[in-house]
Amino acid sequence: MTNTPPTLPAPYMRLLPPAPPPGRPSFLRLQAEARAILLAGAAVPLPQPVVRLQRRLRDRVRDELLDTGAVGHRLYVLEIAGPNPRVKIGRTEKLWTRIDQHLREMNRYQYGLVDAHLTERLPDDRALGRAEAQAHAWMARHYQPITREEYANADYDFAVTCANAAANLHLTRPIRRQPTT
Repeated sequence: MTNTPPTLPAPYMRLLPPAPPPGRPSFLRLQAEARAILLAGAAVPLPQPVVRLQRRLRDRVRDELLDTGAVGHRLYVLEIAGPNPRVKIGRTEKLWTRIDQHLREMNRYQYGLVDAHLTERLPDDRALGRAEAQAHAWMARHYQPITREEYANADYDFAVTCANAAANLHLTRPIRRQPTT
């Protein structure tokens, strides 16, 4: 008795449909692979999994901006992987341009973008500044700042929560009370 599975005779094998092409790796699998490559210290040029992940992230950000309106005051959160992983909370009115600037700067030093998040649009620059300051204050309570906007070894999901909560606090203008006579 053998343990080999039964096979079809050769003439019948030609009748079977061809095997499907390998699918695109899932976002999470690609993200884990890119994160591991960057933590180990990627060489220049960056390996293909990192480039593919960054391209998919840019597409996701672009799609979200097109769906919600590309112009507006927003906070953004970036998870940056590399020899010293970090999370960045920043603000901008022109997010698409700012993401490209960050990618160029990161990639030059073998760091890569592994996740990105955008908050709701804020009404004006003043609300944006207050929301950013609040998000940074919450982050600084739990993580060591590297720069004014970056935190070493910080939890990305916590940073997203801080940014969303801070943006929601400043989402609308305060109601002005009418003077009573």
